Amino acid sequence: MQPLSSSITYKPLSRIAPSHFYAMVQCPYKIVLAEAFERHPLIPLSANAYIGSVFHKLMEKIVKRQVTEDDFNEIWENEIKSKEDVLRQEGIIFCIPLKSHVQNIGLKKILIKNQIKANQNLPVDKSKNVEYFSEKWLQNEDGTVGGMADLITKYGGTVSISDFKTGKLTYNMVDESGEVVSLVKEEYEYQLKLYAQLYFINYKTYPDHLYLVDMNKNSIEVDFIHEECLNLYKQAIALYEKVNIDIKKKDFSMLANCSTASCKYCLYRPACDSYHTWLSSNKSTNDVYGVLTNMKKFLNGNINICVQADGNNFTISGISSLFEDLLAKNKNKVIGLYGLRKNGENNFSIASCSCIKEQEAMNIYTLYAN
Repeated sequence: MQPLSSSITYKPLSRIAPSHFYAMVQCPYKIVLAEAFERHPLIPLSANAYIGSVFHKLMEKIVKRQVTEDDFNEIWENEIKSKEDVLRQEGIIFCIPLKSHVQNIGLKKILIKNQIKANQNLPVDKSKNVEYFSEKWLQNEDGTVGGMADLITKYGGTVSISDFKTGKLTYNMVDESGEVVSLVKEEYEYQLKLYAQLYFINYKTYPDHLYLVDMNKNSIEVDFIHEECLNLYKQAIALYEKVNIDIKKKDFSMLANCSTASCKYCLYRPACDSYHTWLSSNKSTNDVYGVLTNMKKFLNGNINICVQADGNNFTISGISSLFEDLLAKNKNKVIGLYGLRKNGENNFSIASCSCIKEQEAMNIYTLYAN
């Protein structure tokens, strides 16, 4: 069977973004595939990911004091409508309306709205000028490392860079004494410290503070020293150069680094030969890759299929009858199914972001139930 990599048109990396650097350190091939597919995910994002960008914009406006409690609801609705319009233009309609596909959206709305009052209560010395620079582009001299900093604030002679996150900012671990400690996620530290170095490259001075801000208006200051920012930057440049050399040689053998952490939510895993090999001995992701051996249609229109992989038979249920012809065409052929819902041992069903890939044609379709 011809490997998938032979049918992909690879492109040299144009740049490394601070927001992608950590992922690239973990698995360079993920970013190579993202570049090859022009950053268009092969697996649909969840509604939570799309609504996250709405939350992000609202949090930014609140920090800049551009939203009041009186006009919050109107701005909330406008931002959601704007995002839905973009999704429709891109042909992504499975998660529209967003409000119907995001759990606890009412609670999340309240959490964001509460930030308005909290932000208004922060002391501001009106004698000191405050400048906000949102979505500020920062890059090095040749543009090989660059990205958009969420918010740069200049106040009272100090400069801070803030990055907004809709998820958890920290993770817990047990230290040597047996105590549970909370640490900032490493990928967020990498991102902010790279922005600090890019700021230095542009303005010949480092920012004074780096902040992570979540939906609850929790703000964590990330400690840093100039040397570690520079070292991360040098690491990014070295990785950029190495990966582009490997792309030119078409040598991808050392770029893929498969693990549950790297692969489970990778949006490009349907195109990764290494992942499919790794999947045969690792069942920690809700994906199935094998031969479609049987299919059965029920009176309600739903279809169940059986896929054989590595001597095991997997059942996938709840597929819409709209995909009957596609499944019939691929019977006794290798297919990949991604983002399934696990119901039991070797038993899966279709979830909101499930998709199927034809091995021979490299076509990917989003699946759904009737």
